[in-house]
Amino acid sequence: MVVPTFQRRALVTRVVKALADQVAPPIEVIVVVDGSTDNTAQALQGISAPFPVRVVEQPNSGAARARNRGAALARGELLLFLDDDMVAAPDLLVELCRVHAGGADAVLGHIPAVAGSTASFLSRGLAEWADKRRERLVHNGGVLTASDLLTGQLSVRREVFEALGGFDERFTKDGSFGGEDTDFGRRLFAQGYRVEFAPGAVSHQHYAVTPRAYLKQWHQAGAADVAYLRKHPGDYDEVYASKRPYTRSNRLLVRPLAAVPLVRSAAAALARPVALGLANRRPEAPSTTRVFFTVRNLEYWRGVAAAGGMPRARPFRVLCYHAVSDLEGTRLAHYGVPAVALARQLRLLRRFGFRFVTLDEALRSLRGERGIPRRGVLVTFDDCYCDLVDSGLPVLQDLNVPAVAFAVADLVGGTNTWDVAIGAPELSLLDAPGLRALRHSGIEIGVHGSTHQPLTDVSDQPLVLEYETSAAAATLRALGLPTRAFAYPHGEHDAPARFAVAAAGLEAAFTVTPGIARPGDDPYQLPRIEILRSDGSALRFLVKVCMAGRIPRSDGRRAASRVKRRLRQLRRLLPP
Repeated sequence: MVVPTFQRRALVTRVVKALADQVAPPIEVIVVVDGSTDNTAQALQGISAPFPVRVVEQPNSGAARARNRGAALARGELLLFLDDDMVAAPDLLVELCRVHAGGADAVLGHIPAVAGSTASFLSRGLAEWADKRRERLVHNGGVLTASDLLTGQLSVRREVFEALGGFDERFTKDGSFGGEDTDFGRRLFAQGYRVEFAPGAVSHQHYAVTPRAYLKQWHQAGAADVAYLRKHPGDYDEVYASKRPYTRSNRLLVRPLAAVPLVRSAAAALARPVALGLANRRPEAPSTTRVFFTVRNLEYWRGVAAAGGMPRARPFRVLCYHAVSDLEGTRLAHYGVPAVALARQLRLLRRFGFRFVTLDEALRSLRGERGIPRRGVLVTFDDCYCDLVDSGLPVLQDLNVPAVAFAVADLVGGTNTWDVAIGAPELSLLDAPGLRALRHSGIEIGVHGSTHQPLTDVSDQPLVLEYETSAAAATLRALGLPTRAFAYPHGEHDAPARFAVAAAGLEAAFTVTPGIARPGDDPYQLPRIEILRSDGSALRFLVKVCMAGRIPRSDGRRAASRVKRRLRQLRRLLPP
C-alpha cells in the first residue's frame, strides 16, 4: 500500500491507523512524505501497527513521483495507491484481492465521503458525485474510461505498473494537480489491460479541501488538461465534453477573459475574493453556489490559457543549436553556445510565454491536427557533438525541454572531419551508446546526412543522392535509433534533395532558413532559427526568436527597439 502525503499529518496518521483493521493477507505500508514541514514523518514513525510501515521522505516533487518512489520500494505483487485522505474500510483489501484473483489487472473501488464530513457545500458535492459514480458504473456493467481512473484508490498488478513505466511525473511536477491518473488510465486501456470496478471495495474520503485550495486545483486542472491533450490529442472531445468550451458564455465571455494575461489576472483578482467571501459567509445560499462555480469555471479556463490554450494546429518556431561548448578562439567560435548560456536562453523563453514542443507535436501541427499550444518552440541540435550529452542533456532534463538531435550517420563515434578540413578544431561526435543515451532520455534522433556533405553537391546524380540519403537513415535505424526527421547539412537543399529525403521514408526535413513553420507548410523545407554565440545577450536572443531570425542588419537597431517595447508589454501582462 503506497500513500503519498503532503502537509496532512493528522489525516495521514488517521489513514494509516485505520489500515490496522484490515482483514487481509500480509501487507506492507509505504508512506512517502513529499516535502512536508509539519512533522508528518515523526508522527507516522510513532504508530504501532501489525504490519511493516515504512516512512520515506523526499523533497516536494509532486504526487506522481511520490507514488512512483513508493512503488519502487514495495515488495508486494499487488500495489494499492491510496490518497492521504482515504480511510479504508476493514474489508477493502479482501475485496480488491478477490477481483484481482478473477483476472483483473487493475481495480477501482467506491470512494464515498466519511460520515459526518459533508458540512460544506464542496464536501456535499463530492459525496453526491461519488454516489452517482457508483450508481453509473454498477448500472452500465462497470464499463470504465480513462477519466474514471482515480489514484485516490487504485490497485494494480506490479508487473503491469512496471510495464507501463509508472505515473508520468511531468503532470504533478512542482506540486501541480491533476492529469497523471487519467494518463495512466489511458495507457492501461490502450495496452488492453483488464480494469474493473469493485463497488464493494470501499475507502471513505475525508474531504478537507478549502474553497481557496479548490479554486487553485481547478486552475491547475486546466493546465493539466492541456498537458494531457498534448500527449493524447485524440481525447480532445472527451476531455472537454464536460467543460463545454463552446457554450455561449464560455465562447463569448469566459474564454476570451482567460486568454488575455492582463484581463485574466484582473478578472481573477476581482472574482476570487468575491467567491471566497460568499463561500465563507453564506455557504448555503444558492446564489453563493452559482457565483462560486462560475469563478471555478473561470479558474479552469485561466489554467488552460496559462498553459498555452486548447491544443490545436498552430504555427511554431524551430531553434537550431550546434555545439554546447565555449569554442572561443577557434574557427567554430560562432557555433558554440555554452551550457550556461543555453540554460539562460531556455529559461528566458519560458519566462516570456514560449512553450517547448516535441517533434510529434510539430508534425501533427504541420498536418493540421490538434496538439500544440500557443507560441510553441521546437529545440534542435545539429551534428551531435559529445558535449550534447555531457553539457546539453543536463540542461534539457533540468528544464524538462524536449529536443531533436541530428547525427551524421557515417561519422557516429568519429569527429567533425568536414570542419577539420577548413582548419577548425577536431571535436568528438557521439558514438552509438551516446546516441542511445540521448534517445533513452527522451531526445529524438534525426539524420544529418552521411558525411555532412551538402545534398546539393550530388543533386545531378539522383540515384546516388537517393541511395546516400536512404543509407544514412538506415544506418541510424540499424543502431536502434528510430529516425523520422532530417536536417540538411549546411542547410542546403533543392527539389531533388527534398525528394530523396521523402523517398527515404522520413517525415520532415529542416533547413537553416529563418522563418516560422505553419500548418500546411512543406514538411521537407521547414525553417529554423540558428542560435549562435553572437546571440548571447538576452535582448538580442529574444529579438531573434520573436522575429524568427529575420532581422535586416541595416535595420537591426530599429527592430531591436520595437521588440524591446513589445517585451516590456509582455512582461507586464504575464503573471509573476
